[in-house]
Formats: sequence, C-alpha cells, structure tokens
Amino acid sequence: MEPSMPSLCSSILPADLLLEISARSDPVTLVRCAATCKALRRQIADPAFHPHLRLLHADRFVPTLLRGLFIENLRQTEGEHPRFVVPGHSKEPSPEPFRSFLSKYTTLFEFYHPVLAARRGLVALRCDTPESDPAGACVFNPMTGYLYFLGPPRIKAHSFVLLTGDGGGACNYRLLAAELSSGLLKTQAFSPADNSRLWQAIAETAVAPCPHKAALMHSPIVLQGDTHWLCRSAEYHFVLRFSHAQLQASVTKIDGQCSEVLRGRGPEELLLVSDGHGRHPRLLVATGLEISLWTLSDSGGWSKQVLVEPESIRRPGQWSERLELRWFGERSGYVFVRMAGAEERSQSWYFMLDLAARSVRGVCKVPHKDVLVFFPYEMDLSFWRPNFIRLLH
Repeated sequence: MEPSMPSLCSSILPADLLLEISARSDPVTLVRCAATCKALRRQIADPAFHPHLRLLHADRFVPTLLRGLFIENLRQTEGEHPRFVVPGHSKEPSPEPFRSFLSKYTTLFEFYHPVLAARRGLVALRCDTPESDPAGACVFNPMTGYLYFLGPPRIKAHSFVLLTGDGGGACNYRLLAAELSSGLLKTQAFSPADNSRLWQAIAETAVAPCPHKAALMHSPIVLQGDTHWLCRSAEYHFVLRFSHAQLQASVTKIDGQCSEVLRGRGPEELLLVSDGHGRHPRLLVATGLEISLWTLSDSGGWSKQVLVEPESIRRPGQWSERLELRWFGERSGYVFVRMAGAEERSQSWYFMLDLAARSVRGVCKVPHKDVLVFFPYEMDLSFWRPNFIRLLH
C-alpha cells in the first residue's frame, strides 16, 4: 500500500508546508518536489492547487523562466536537426521536451522564420518561402507540443503581438496583427478558439496626436493587457499604448535629453522593456557599446541609468563598436544582445543582460551569416502546466 501524505512527510516537514514552499518556488523546484512521491504529485497536479502558484502572479522577474535558445544552421549536414541549447551546456543534447518537439518537426524552421512574436511560452513564426506572398504563420509551444498553422491577415501588418490569458490552455491566446498609417491603427486578431482558421474583422482606431510618417517599431510589449509599441516618425519617437478590449490608443511623446539620444539610432539599437512589476514601459538604448535604461517619471521627464559600460563587454580582437538589442523576456527579465564582428562574415558574440541583477552573461559566438534560426525561448508556467499534469498521473 502506498503511504499516505501525512505519514510520508511527517518525518521531514508537514505536507501542507511542503506544498506552500513548492507554490512559492521556481518551475525546476516544483518539478523536483512533484517527483518525490505520488502523493505530492497528485496534490501539485490538482487544479485546485494551481491558483496558489507564485509564478502565475509573479510581480518581479523570474530568471529561471528563460530555458535556452533555438538554433538551426543555414547549411546543415545530413541528418542534422535543429537544436535547443541551454546556456552553459552547449555541448549537451537538446533537453526534453524540446528534443521530442524538434525531432517531430524537423523542417519547421526551414519554412517558418523569422519570429513574429514570442510571449508566455508561445512563439509565432512567419512563413518564409518564395511562394508565400502574402505570408502565413504558425504558432507553437514546445513545452506542450502545440502547433497551429494559419493564413495571412488582410492588413499590411507591420507588427504582431501574442495576447494570452491567465488560465492556460493551448487555445487561450490571440495573435494580433497591427498596421499604423496616416494616424490610424488598423488591427486584426486571430484566435484558434473561433474554430474557423480565419482572422477576425479589421478594427480601426484613431491615434492622436500622430506625427507625420509615424511607424510601428519591432518588439512590442504587453503590460496589464495593453500593447505598447515604440514608434518613430519624421519628427520624434513616441510610445503608443493600445487597448484591444476598448479599441483605444494613447500617445506618450519621448522628449528632452532622451529624444536627442534617440536621434540617428537604428531600430535594432532600441528596445521597449518593462519594470519588474509588468506595469510601466521603459526604454533600452544601445549607444556604441553602452546600454542605458530610460524611465519615464511621474512628472513626465525621462531619466537615464547606465546598465552596461563599454569597458565591461569590450572584447579583444576584431569586433565592431555596435550592439543590437534583439529580444526581451517579460517574465525572465533577460535581454538578448548581439555584438557584431568587424566584418560581415565574421563571428558574432551573443550575451544576455539580466535586468534584475544588472549583470551580463555571455552565451556563445557564432558566424552570423551561417545561422538560419537563433532565438531565445521563455517558458510560461500556465502553458507548461497541461503537459506537466499529464506526465504526473
């Protein structure tokens, strides 16, 4: 007979205390706790336990949610599959469940890239074949094995964002396409819950004031359900906040010293990030080898804090004096950065900037032109849970 929960745990800690500790832990610790015995597995797999999980309501960055990077070479050898690499363990095989996902969909990245959006465990990729015009997309979650293909939206989308619910589930998301033109934000949403494989009706929202030749920039962030884009125009940069539920938009102009710094900066040198509470947008700016964080105060001014000094990342050898801010993980608080080589075909150095610790962590060196796919993956517990539950029973 299997021992009961109280008798099993009484010699160490009470069962309710173990569950309370597990609820406040990171995903790795939670799995280890669930693996100790069937009694704890049943309790952790019970849906009644899930609302107590700290990570579902985290009010700060959780670095352990960054799981690693997807990599596929442009010229693969026969039988070579895409890889998932955990930083610091690049020589090891892809861990599960990524290995099974990549083995099942070996050609996915050959036809679908680059990344349109990535958020809370989901990744949206664009179809990239000569005949795919206009291009369709796919949405996948390697933790659960979920994969969904969809056609292109009817608008000329300049940006995409994944809007996810808190309840988990494979279909609990929307992919939002957006186009900004002549003071009008056109949006079109797709949800697999509609069971039609069709994009919803086009919505139009006035943006005012909207400067001349305003355009959405890449990598929007979602804060408290609203999407925030960094936008540029012929006159100045601004942050556009959009409520999909209310179809309302507001503009926050970037002025003062921050506006002067942004002048002449390329789109890859600018990146919107959030604070650790997921409430307020902040702006990362790469100027040469310096990375600074700009924060909007309550009085309306932008203040600067240098996060990375050039001397701390300058490397010996032939490297350019320029950085690309490639990706921000809203849950982990990591920023993925590329330092290009001095020549086009030389190696690039990639590193992670930890916003919580204000520290830099090297990832790897790769020849930039030889890589087809290279992007980080951030796990979300709410999407991981369904697969987790199946494995526990």
